[in-house]
Amino acid sequence: MPSEIEQLENAAKLIYKGLNTKSSPTKDKDYQTLIAKYEADEYFRDKVHAIAKGLELKVAHVSNQVGAIILPKNQNSDFCFGGLTELRKTLGGNSDEVLTKRGTVVLAIIALLAAFFRDEVQFLEYKQGQQTQSLHNISRLLIQVCQSLAAQYHQDKDDIPDYLREGWEIILILPEVKEGQANASSIEGLIEMLSSKFVEEGLLIRDTSQTDEKAWFPTQRFIAQAERETATGIYEYCMQIHHEQHSQGEPK
Repeated sequence: MPSEIEQLENAAKLIYKGLNTKSSPTKDKDYQTLIAKYEADEYFRDKVHAIAKGLELKVAHVSNQVGAIILPKNQNSDFCFGGLTELRKTLGGNSDEVLTKRGTVVLAIIALLAAFFRDEVQFLEYKQGQQTQSLHNISRLLIQVCQSLAAQYHQDKDDIPDYLREGWEIILILPEVKEGQANASSIEGLIEMLSSKFVEEGLLIRDTSQTDEKAWFPTQRFIAQAERETATGIYEYCMQIHHEQHSQGEPK
């Protein structure tokens, strides 16, 4: 039977593997063993959760299919964390003028989240299934959200943060489609570039069954992280405005 020290070491190792978003239990026997122990041994499981709690982390999910999904409890975590938080940091240092603007990145990420997890009134609906969304659909949603925010701004100029206004102003003058390599010089290019980053981070998977256009579906890691991201005020704020504007008719 493993000693107390070995148990603690293994519990910490499982958290470490979960924090590495590129780790996969399908390619790591040690990872599989740790997951099996987590599932079968309540004492070991309690240790994993206790260590995570001490590090201001949350064990969101553990399985052989997905691995361990470990999330920071708040957006000010000191951990160098892969996924949506790290994506913002990466894009913030991009030399592309469009991506240096906080509002464009925030609005594009909101559109990506909303495309997968909105219901018929465009509020959040968490779905545990895999729902494919196309590049065109996500891009159109981004345009619609920006149009809704612009319409709201014309009604109440003091109600919209300046960085969002700057973001939608840039997005709404971009061409929707531009031939060539994905970049931020068109709306579809911006979404494709962000989606590719999401794929690299293990958040989305390319739907190869779609041959006519590019499409993706979310991983369990994306679903877990999206739950935290969409709980933030800015997501709810933007989507509520979008819903209200559409309930009054298409924004001009």
